[in-house]
Amino acid sequence: MAETYGAFENLRRHSAVLKNSVALNNGMQLAAWSNKRDRITQYCDHHTLSLYVADGYESYHKTRSGWQNGGGPDRFCLLPKESESTWDIRDDLSFVHLYCTDAHLRSVGEQIWDRSPATLTLDEKTFGQDAQITALYRQFLLDCDWQQQANQLTLSTASTLLLTHIIQRYSSVQWRMPSVTGGLAPSVLRN
Repeated sequence: MAETYGAFENLRRHSAVLKNSVALNNGMQLAAWSNKRDRITQYCDHHTLSLYVADGYESYHKTRSGWQNGGGPDRFCLLPKESESTWDIRDDLSFVHLYCTDAHLRSVGEQIWDRSPATLTLDEKTFGQDAQITALYRQFLLDCDWQQQANQLTLSTASTLLLTHIIQRYSSVQWRMPSVTGGLAPSVLRN
């Protein structure tokens, strides 16, 4: 059964136009959107990683000190579970969302690091820049036909790589990638 993501459903009720969507085999979901002249408040009951694909220069995020602007192609926003944010989209914006849950993050932790955190908190990021996030989105997710069943493995793998990167760079868990050991003994190498 496919997971229901509140941010996805909320965007559907506003001016946002759904361009493409796919539920991945692992329960995560990808969605490509466009929006223009919309004000929306998002409450996330899950985690959302957003990448601005095109435009977005007139996207404003409401902060305690007023409206913040900083959108543009390849900027990303990370909205952790239980975060609330208000957006004023004043001109064209094309963006892609990856929706996931705590269970997805824990599963990645178990697969990559062979352990599961007792707690995992993601940092909220708005209008961030991260070359790895951009590369994974652009090379593996956006260049792929989401509706072809044959591409499910590529989409799921790229999504797992994104979550791995997010856990490493933008979470309360500070795990290093496992180091590879082995090879020839030093005495064999000297001969």
